[in-house]
Amino acid sequence: MINKPGMTKIQREHTARVLQALAHPLRLHILQELSAGEESATGLLARLGCGQSMLSQQLKLLEYQGLIESRKNGTSKICRIRNPKILDLFACLQDHLERMAKGSG
Repeated sequence: MINKPGMTKIQREHTARVLQALAHPLRLHILQELSAGEESATGLLARLGCGQSMLSQQLKLLEYQGLIESRKNGTSKICRIRNPKILDLFACLQDHLERMAKGSG
């Protein structure tokens, strides 16, 4: 919760960095794809329609912020959402956007 009593300056700064990591359409798309479960970087590349270098950069940033984790399976990189509770945030945001579109926000 953003107004959690006792949230320190460092916690607020870390929260802002995580939210900044989410503030990119491609990174949101990656997380949307991973919401169904693990996926290889090759599989993501095929579905996202971006270049390999761009995907690699975005995966690295998401991993650095702790939003995803990856493991090697032979030569493949397998990615997954680190904490599925982050999907609750997406549901909340989608609800907010729908309410705003209806004018009841």
